[in-house]
Amino acid sequence: MVETVKKHVICPYCCHKFEPREADFRLSGTPEGKATKSRGRPRKAAADKVLDERLQNYNLEILQYSAAEAKKNAMEYPSVALSDKGVYHSEEDTERRGFIQQVTYIDPKGYKYTTDTRLCPNCHNVLPTGYGLRDSLLISILGDARSGKSVFLTMLIAELENNPDLTSKLTFIGDNRVRDIFNETYQRPLLKEHTLVSSTKRKKIPPFAFNFWYQYKTGGGNTAENNIDIIFYDIAGEDLRDDAAIRKNGFNIRDSSGLIFLADPTNFSMLSDLFRFSDDALIDNVPEDNSNQHIFNTLYNYFIGLEKGKSPIPFALALSKVDLFGYARFDFFDSRPENRIQHMLPDEQHKDALNMRCTKALNMEVRELLSHVKEDALVNNALGCFEHVNCFALSSLGKRPALEQITDPKTNETIEKGHIDGPPVPFRVKEALYWILMKNGMLYKNEFNQYTLTGHDIAVVKGTSKRPWWKRLLGIR
Repeated sequence: MVETVKKHVICPYCCHKFEPREADFRLSGTPEGKATKSRGRPRKAAADKVLDERLQNYNLEILQYSAAEAKKNAMEYPSVALSDKGVYHSEEDTERRGFIQQVTYIDPKGYKYTTDTRLCPNCHNVLPTGYGLRDSLLISILGDARSGKSVFLTMLIAELENNPDLTSKLTFIGDNRVRDIFNETYQRPLLKEHTLVSSTKRKKIPPFAFNFWYQYKTGGGNTAENNIDIIFYDIAGEDLRDDAAIRKNGFNIRDSSGLIFLADPTNFSMLSDLFRFSDDALIDNVPEDNSNQHIFNTLYNYFIGLEKGKSPIPFALALSKVDLFGYARFDFFDSRPENRIQHMLPDEQHKDALNMRCTKALNMEVRELLSHVKEDALVNNALGCFEHVNCFALSSLGKRPALEQITDPKTNETIEKGHIDGPPVPFRVKEALYWILMKNGMLYKNEFNQYTLTGHDIAVVKGTSKRPWWKRLLGIR
């Protein structure tokens, strides 16, 4: 019996669409010794260590490496693409899996190599392990500079690894070099040193590929499981405001299964003075040219303006850093939205399914807050570009960061470095992803103790409600 195989997959690096059987192979490791007579059918395989021009072009055009660095990185491998001669694969494995996942290569001297290093046939980057056997989601994290995208992604991964909502397991399945980048640039500074992740530079950050296995409740209340690959993308805020840069560094947006857009409330004009009154550092480092409007204009021009209608990609509009509302102490607003949002800070439990009652309540509360502080354009822009929009509020750190002046050891210049006191205490960072999973038919929703699996049905909330948030949350009129 052939396992489920996707007819087409999308390369996480260049977004080229291809059939899993079209992947190339590259030699890896050392020979296993002299080969005996091999059985099987020849297939394309590799020669000696040479320059991989496809990988070199990707390093130049997408990663924007220098010519010397791009060439060096493209010559680290003992092969480019295999020729028919001396390469074999198991017919049994092919019949069971639906496409070749491992080949054996015998060089002219009789030495045998076994490799399962599969490459995108277009850019020759290494594909995640088993890519094409499972459903895959491409999730792009959007937002202007200093909105907290990199910190959010770091804490989202950490929360998925220690998840009380779903019985689950998260495994990194990308290239070892990319794994090192994620560990050294994202995880170690924040989770071990408690320093803030540096802002994403204006260049293509490699995609971060994870396998996510989880259990959930079905319509009959039974327990089922799913096994999917999730590819996360972190894009510099400056690139999202530049028509040329988004085509070079954000082209994956067009093929995303879901978009998470972080909006920083410290950049709202009506709130900036109030935040400054509490702590100058909260807003003094926000770039003056930050503009969510510019980002939506770029998104529209790039992949919506030439289409007949709105994009069907689920769009999660999330307020970041909402713990700062508590520090700002807007008590004098009484029941106004910017004060009420403080009462929604604790995590909601999405046990075995997406809790639709709290998701809808938060959606209404955030929209009312945005309307009250004259930021309706955020929601209006989202609704004008995307068919499916839901609002969220989250905090990746759960506490206010502090800034200090330090000397950069590389440049010997004085820079500002953010840090937090102790480990982060994030809340509500997983809800947007759960909603995207639900919209893609990969997670059931629970509403009034009824579990259903239907996508694209989040009601658009118009106007505001005079009922307190806690009554709306509990369904009390």
